[in-house]
Amino acid sequence: MTVGARDADLAEVVAEALHGDGVRTYTSDDVIGVEIGGATKNVLVIGVGIADGLGLGANTRAALITRGLSELMRLAEPLGARPETLMGLSGLGDLVLTCTDDQSRNRRLGLMLGRGSNVEEAVRQIGTVEGVRAAPEVLKVAKRHQIETPLVEQVTRVLSGAATPVEAVRILAQRPVKPESD
Repeated sequence: MTVGARDADLAEVVAEALHGDGVRTYTSDDVIGVEIGGATKNVLVIGVGIADGLGLGANTRAALITRGLSELMRLAEPLGARPETLMGLSGLGDLVLTCTDDQSRNRRLGLMLGRGSNVEEAVRQIGTVEGVRAAPEVLKVAKRHQIETPLVEQVTRVLSGAATPVEAVRILAQRPVKPESD
């Protein structure tokens, strides 16, 4: 895991306290990167869970994780996060873990939505799901900085009831062809 703190000594103390017994800790002074990675990942995981709940398969899961990472990188750059943080444990590592582990509350919510549950019913069964509250906030930040985040946008639409999971997938699939690097 990564302990993010502006104060390197504090990060070291916390990391040392958590380190050991099968837990490997790292430190980072890129607090913005760690925060953006954690918050945005929760939203993206819901989208991957929706796709898996719809039975869209492993190729779709891999594509959503990859394109989600691209959105995360685009969003984090103007906020001052470092790319290496997002390619590390608190970005890519956390994204892959939670997109593939059914212990993730965000993933379970997405699975339930993809299988036909509504948000309220799913949250009642799961409990706190961080991505539900994070989604509209991440989307606001993206819009404020004029950053295109289609996955975040469609997850937010599904969570708000503005789109069904099938409609959101259709909108994403119908986006125009463009270079992958954009």
